[in-house]
Amino acid sequence: MQIDKKEGLSLRLFHADTTDKTVYGAYESVSSEALQTTHGYNRHHRWQKPIGFGLIGSEDGIPFSGDVHDGNVPDKTWNPEVLSRVHEQLKQAKIQDEWIDVADSAAMTKDTLTQTKAANAFLITRGPSSLRIVKQALAEADSPPIPWSDPFTLAEKNGATYRAWETASTYEGHPVRLIVVESSALDQRKGKTLENERNQEAELLREEQARWERHPFSCRADAEQALASFKASLRPQFHRVEAAVEEIVRPKKRRGRPKKGAEPEMETLYLVRLDVEFDQNAWEQARRKASRFVLVTTVPKEWKGQPMEAKEILKLYKGQISVEMNFSFLKDPFFTDEIYVKKPERVAVLGYLFLLALAIYRVFQRRVRPFITPEHP
Repeated sequence: MQIDKKEGLSLRLFHADTTDKTVYGAYESVSSEALQTTHGYNRHHRWQKPIGFGLIGSEDGIPFSGDVHDGNVPDKTWNPEVLSRVHEQLKQAKIQDEWIDVADSAAMTKDTLTQTKAANAFLITRGPSSLRIVKQALAEADSPPIPWSDPFTLAEKNGATYRAWETASTYEGHPVRLIVVESSALDQRKGKTLENERNQEAELLREEQARWERHPFSCRADAEQALASFKASLRPQFHRVEAAVEEIVRPKKRRGRPKKGAEPEMETLYLVRLDVEFDQNAWEQARRKASRFVLVTTVPKEWKGQPMEAKEILKLYKGQISVEMNFSFLKDPFFTDEIYVKKPERVAVLGYLFLLALAIYRVFQRRVRPFITPEHP
């Protein structure tokens, strides 16, 4: 709080997130209140012994509040607790203004929404794709009459282009705004997943083509029945498939060498022919859907005399990168290498020293940045 006052930082918006850091010692303590460093799966699903760092940062990226907690504390538990803690800090400083909390999708819980309201705050978060209201919003966004916004950008150059559409809903008794955002820059992981799905589907269809050509039918009715069963099970996403029964007449295969001058006996067979073609329109539509996500917010459409439309909400959410950059400091071996202490209490103290060093580092950064120019990089 003292840093924010000294630097004249705005307290209208905070970014909240957590990360973890792996430790390796056998830390022993007789106190049940000490930091717990038990083995478990971290957020990257690796079996490790982590401790957790929680950060609340201002728009400038300078930490406002931080904590060191057990590595197995879920974000869904941490978010409402930190909201309460920030609210108490603001009350002690006699600051009664409303503020905005920006957090990741783990904040989309009943407890967090309830605590946000109690803390005289508003929430901006990303809606988990598993939520019913998020699925409904994404489905409605595909309807032709949906009035999408005009394309806009947040960066001056080389930035992604966005368009948005907004609807309203209720979650756990709390009214929320749902903002469906479509980005021209497809997430790298989602893009790779789509490419893999397309390649797997193409390979499967090639195998099906070869399989049907290897196994002709002697009866048209059997071929038609097999074709109907195949069509019922076929669900291609990125290809158009035309299938039909084709009649062929060919010499009948028999054992041994045919007699000299004998006329070959002919047979009629029925092949299931598949014509596979890549569907460019379906591919582009799938990429558009994959580039969409839903922001959930309780911020009113006008706040403190400022319009809070979809573009402004997205801009505030994108500021989450500031707290994530702080985590890169905490994990950088140049600043914070392995922790060599014996007790969990000392691990916690050392963790808070890391947070204090981070705050000082970010203040220095902020003070130096105005003097960096193209002439004096």
